[in-house]
Amino acid sequence: MLSRINNLKIAPRLILCFAVILLLMLVGNSLLVWQFYLVRQQSDRVSALARELVVVSRFQTDILSLDAKLDSLAKSEDIDGLKREAGRLRSVLLTNTEAVRDALIRLPSDVPRDTAILPTVEAVEITLPPQLDAVIALGAASDWNAARLRLANEKKPLEASASNLVRSVEQQVSNQLSRSVAQAERVQSRILLILPLTAFVTLLMSTLLGFAITHSISASLRQLLQGSTALARGDFDHQVQLSGNDELAHLGAVFNETTTRLRDLYRQIKNNEAHLAEAQRLTHMGSWVWQVAERNALHLSDEWYRIYGFDLRKGIPPWEERLQRVHPEDRGEWQGTIERAIAQSSDYEVEFRILLPDGKLKWIRTVGHPVLSPAGELVQFVGSSMDITERKHAEEELQQLVDFVRHIITVLSPNGKITYANRVAREYTGLTLDEYRSVDVIARVIHPDDIERMRAVRERGLSANNPFEIEARTVGRDGLCRWFLYRYNPLRDEHGKIARWYVAGTDIEDRKRAEERLQHENVALREEIDRASMFEEIVGTSTPLKAVLSQTAKVAPTDSTVLITGETGTGKELIARAVHKRSQRSEHSFISVNCAAFAPTLISSELFGHEKGAFTGAMQRRLGRFELADGGTIFLDEVGELPPDTQVALLRVLQEREFERVGGTQSIKVDVRVIAATNRDLNAAVVDGSFRSDLFYRLQVFPIEIPPLRERREDIALLVEYFIDRHSRKAGKNIRHVSQETLELLQSYAWPGNIRELQNVIERSVILCETETFSIDESWLPQQPQPFLTAKPKNQIQLPRRLEEQEKDMIEEALTASRGRVFGPTGAAAKLGIPRSTLESKIKSLKIDKNRFKMDPES
Repeated sequence: MLSRINNLKIAPRLILCFAVILLLMLVGNSLLVWQFYLVRQQSDRVSALARELVVVSRFQTDILSLDAKLDSLAKSEDIDGLKREAGRLRSVLLTNTEAVRDALIRLPSDVPRDTAILPTVEAVEITLPPQLDAVIALGAASDWNAARLRLANEKKPLEASASNLVRSVEQQVSNQLSRSVAQAERVQSRILLILPLTAFVTLLMSTLLGFAITHSISASLRQLLQGSTALARGDFDHQVQLSGNDELAHLGAVFNETTTRLRDLYRQIKNNEAHLAEAQRLTHMGSWVWQVAERNALHLSDEWYRIYGFDLRKGIPPWEERLQRVHPEDRGEWQGTIERAIAQSSDYEVEFRILLPDGKLKWIRTVGHPVLSPAGELVQFVGSSMDITERKHAEEELQQLVDFVRHIITVLSPNGKITYANRVAREYTGLTLDEYRSVDVIARVIHPDDIERMRAVRERGLSANNPFEIEARTVGRDGLCRWFLYRYNPLRDEHGKIARWYVAGTDIEDRKRAEERLQHENVALREEIDRASMFEEIVGTSTPLKAVLSQTAKVAPTDSTVLITGETGTGKELIARAVHKRSQRSEHSFISVNCAAFAPTLISSELFGHEKGAFTGAMQRRLGRFELADGGTIFLDEVGELPPDTQVALLRVLQEREFERVGGTQSIKVDVRVIAATNRDLNAAVVDGSFRSDLFYRLQVFPIEIPPLRERREDIALLVEYFIDRHSRKAGKNIRHVSQETLELLQSYAWPGNIRELQNVIERSVILCETETFSIDESWLPQQPQPFLTAKPKNQIQLPRRLEEQEKDMIEEALTASRGRVFGPTGAAAKLGIPRSTLESKIKSLKIDKNRFKMDPES
């Protein structure tokens, strides 16, 4: 049997062992159950006989009890009681007879029965009722003696019969009890024999089977254990010798195969470790693993020991000893990075310095990665430490080179965090390198109006991982803004992943100012085109005009300041443009400003510009006309209307060639030629204190006085032809002739509005003309005696005075009609058809008191 078991496989062997043990246990338990069944059968027999004895005993007791009552009733001669008790006796006999019959039926079939019991009971049941009826009949007949005698005769055999039944049943019970006791003793003896025998046999079989199975696998397991021990020692050449085709033999074959593979892998690992150690030595990178709970290192590579200067033979240094190698200035940042990584279970990267025992300083770059348990808890960090001292020295040299570059240079990490800023960036913004690395630089140095745009463009550019650029105003340490162009370029590693971003900021303030100036020049040019100068060229051949043109040609090539004087409408701006076109500044802008067209509170902003928030409504910085004219010419028309504070600023520009914007503190230098014009008598204005004398002398470097049209009478014919041709072509009309009467009429008029008035009259006449011959309405030219047409030359000296008197009379009449109001739809300026500023100037020059024409002080 053992030989067969040895040939079994392990699983069937164990199954057979457990099956035999289970079978033995079932046999022993079956024997015990059978013995208990026998005891239970005997117990059932005794119980059935006991029930029979109880029923028979009750039968005897009931008969004797009722019979005694009948005898007592017969003695008392109670016929009713006798009948009642006789009825009860019949009922009891019936009940007890059924009970005896049921007890006999329920007796087990193997129990011996007394066949006389049931017939005896049934005989009593049959014979006793007639006897009772006879006794009742005797009692009813009052023959109580015969009744009592009858009862006495029936009592003795009934008692004897009942006693015999009881004795018979008691004997049966006694016999069965004796047999039960004997059988119980026999069962007890059997149980005492079965239990130890079953246990012994089971133990014996289990021992034999266990020994057989253990013996069959112990040798194989011993060999496997020896092989495992050898494998644990690193002996990969050990092989186990197991034969057969069972699980252990298969396990032995797998063990040998695994050992062979492990030997190959071990040799490969050793080679890789050697290569890795050499690679770490060459790259100055050491690997490590440390436990989060105790902060103890589980692994430190050889190169790590060399980098940190620890002795490999002394074993793994404790955490505190490793921490002491970190430079004191970097220790806080190093610990903070570690604690954040532990709290967030995240990767970390930190660059820091270590101080070796010999005083040597090294730069280390450490990268760590968290290792989580299956439950998601942080247990370890694995990573590497790299000696980047040479790289840091190279970066320092590169930084020194970058610091000499006149651009803002910054270096960003892949996520956009600033890691370095060159000297130019630090000096311009006033931020330290630590502030560049820690604060929100965009919020600190970028103009508030550009922050949102820069953040959006920057976020899109960094996400796209492609070069991009942004233009933004950057606030310097002095609080002033300059435009910079920031170019972002990524640096990728060998895998194409972005390692860092390089940002170069170029100062484009001059370019932006030029663009802004060009934009404003375009706006100014469009304004000038809209206003349309009254001349496209200077027309005339008169001697006074030739004198003016000669002066213009002489002063144009210089940079001298020119003051052009003359009545309104004489073409002062046209002469100013002629000076500019013939100057060396002709390639640059010509900016024209009518000083009387702006409110006194706005003229400074218009000329010199303003900063954002300088006054209500200044929503952004604006360049002034002087900045727009930088390198070119600025023409200040109606310069006599400048308020005193603006005169001071203009004087500074003429003297120092610099100014400040309204609301600004920075001086701005400009190279501008100033040409001023006025129809006022500035000498009189200087005398009455409304115009600064020093500014007047600065403006009157080269004065040019333009004669009025009435002094250029011979030019009227040319001007008429010029204007007719110009306006007829615009109106689509063909006007070829000018009548002599019309020409004489035009030449005889004084033209107080000069050439502008002449142009307006001709334009109106062209519109109304329906023929090829030009004519005008005489009512448009109110004729007054013109002394200069008939008087002798000596009287021509009085012409300006007479004109002034006529002009004064006309102005006073208009003021009287308007009740002293100068401007507005019903003002004197509207009635005279001249600008308000011109009228104000004439009122001052003619010394007219306009207040005396006011009827209402509030008008």
